[in-house]
Amino acid sequence: MPTRSEQADALARSRDEYLDASSNARQFNVLRFAELTIFITATGALMAGSFSRAAAPNTPEAGLALKLAGIVLTAVFWIIQERTMLYWRHFVARAAELEGELGYRQYSTRPKEGPMGGHRAVRLLFLLTGFFWVAAAILIPTTG
Repeated sequence: MPTRSEQADALARSRDEYLDASSNARQFNVLRFAELTIFITATGALMAGSFSRAAAPNTPEAGLALKLAGIVLTAVFWIIQERTMLYWRHFVARAAELEGELGYRQYSTRPKEGPMGGHRAVRLLFLLTGFFWVAAAILIPTTG
């Protein structure tokens, strides 16, 4: 049977880990929105380069390259976003697990996600953006 001192040490270690898990969850949530900001900005730049009269590509090949870059950009950011969400979920789950030991209820009692939660909405954004770029590459001719 652990002594009181050992129990206090274990509780302090759990509290420290809980604070780290909470901090990490916040960090990955902030990172998620920073990634989305960069993705939307880069997508807008590619759209302007692909479809704006002022920034129209000089050749059909250049126009196609911009559209293919849109497909690649979407795939890369989708993968990055999924990985970020994986870490976020891990830290939230760990914090919820530690709450049982600590008597806290911040993560373990959070509202359940509805049918269209944030991660599904972001996946839909990437899916629709990817479809847009594929359709643009196939259906919209680029004139030089």
